[in-house]
Amino acid sequence: MKKTILTILLCGILVLGITGCGKTKAEFEIGNKSNITISNNDITMSIKDGTLTNEGTTLILRNDSDKLLRYDEEYRIEVKQDENWYDINVELEFNQPLWELETNSEKEIELNWKYGYGKLPSGKYRIVKQVYFENEDDQKFYISAEFVIK
Repeated sequence: MKKTILTILLCGILVLGITGCGKTKAEFEIGNKSNITISNNDITMSIKDGTLTNEGTTLILRNDSDKLLRYDEEYRIEVKQDENWYDINVELEFNQPLWELETNSEKEIELNWKYGYGKLPSGKYRIVKQVYFENEDDQKFYISAEFVIK
């Protein structure tokens, strides 16, 4: 009987130790001031209404240009503080398929950043993606979608 109680007690302590230690993902480390320049052209990215949570969202990528757009799965989230954008220091891994978006069309992209950024705390953020036009892969540019977590 004492052995069973001791085992249960030790398991409880172990569970609390594993779940209660360390930083939570919401306590991310803010890095350097962003050096990204967002392009103002015929490519736009926005947050789909009703999909934003502190763990993810659905983006709407829109190509209003007369060129085929190319992009991959990679993105970054930046946080705004004191009227400046800052990197969030995390290590992310992405699959590397190449996607295309035809002229005058749009595509929805589902993002789940829980395992990279964790649950974002209250604040102002932007998602940044690098894209380029077909046959112009040496002229990549950045687009973004801003959002607020309350």
